[in-house]
Amino acid sequence: MLTAEGRRERRPPRSLRAEYEHFIDQRIEEYKDSLPREEVLGIGDEAVQELARAEQFQLTEVVLREQVDAIIRRRLKLPSFRRWRDRHVALRAAQAQPGHWGLAPHEPVAALAELLEPQDPILVIGAADGACALFLAARGANVTVVDPDIAAVYGLENRAIVEALGGQIACEVVPLAVYAPGSTAFAACVLETSALADLAAAVRSALVQRLKEATPPHGRHVVMPGALARGGTPSLTSDALRSHYADWEVLRPPLGSGSAGGRRPRNVGFTAIRRAERQTATPVAVSE
Repeated sequence: MLTAEGRRERRPPRSLRAEYEHFIDQRIEEYKDSLPREEVLGIGDEAVQELARAEQFQLTEVVLREQVDAIIRRRLKLPSFRRWRDRHVALRAAQAQPGHWGLAPHEPVAALAELLEPQDPILVIGAADGACALFLAARGANVTVVDPDIAAVYGLENRAIVEALGGQIACEVVPLAVYAPGSTAFAACVLETSALADLAAAVRSALVQRLKEATPPHGRHVVMPGALARGGTPSLTSDALRSHYADWEVLRPPLGSGSAGGRRPRNVGFTAIRRAERQTATPVAVSE
């Protein structure tokens, strides 16, 4: 849970070796899923023949599966750990910068990223262009994205795989009018205003209220600027949601920051922090 200072206890980051093994497993499973059943069975037969030539007498299901994976690794020419590590470290360094995703340093999601610890669970409402979800995943968060548009979710999932971030992003296709967070205690929630633009005002208000109620004290909501529609104006501005946070502490970027670069130079959004509940003082009888 968030501390009074708004930070979380540190967790050890996942090792590079573990990330590499996840990368390899993901590529192998994607390849298997792309093949018809007959071809997968053919790889199994090839694995049995290779094990027989190697005089592998204890042919178990685990041994056979490992040999199938080894054949697929050769077919895909997957990199060694050392080669992958050199590329991966450089890629992650670039991905950790907001500019890599078309975000500006002053946007509120950039400030949120500075508070993240490895594996912090973050909820993102709206797939949008994927920039926020991918940026936070690159900073080590475990991101859950909720969006009713299956095409937008599918596009984000594909981009996450290409960016080697698929293991840190989970997507749910759910109508926002009925969505409510489950039992997961999210460290923060990011709202893409473009995802809320088509909701009726009352429905939008009810959704924000459910998200607020599921947020622990000192938890944060980051309301991103509205994406520009035709004519250069956002379909829903972040300021349209500001009134929903009258009972929270609202932080905005410094004056003038909206003129800097980034994908949304105007209407720069805001961060809202849930205040801690005030404890009622217990009356104490005072005698002479």
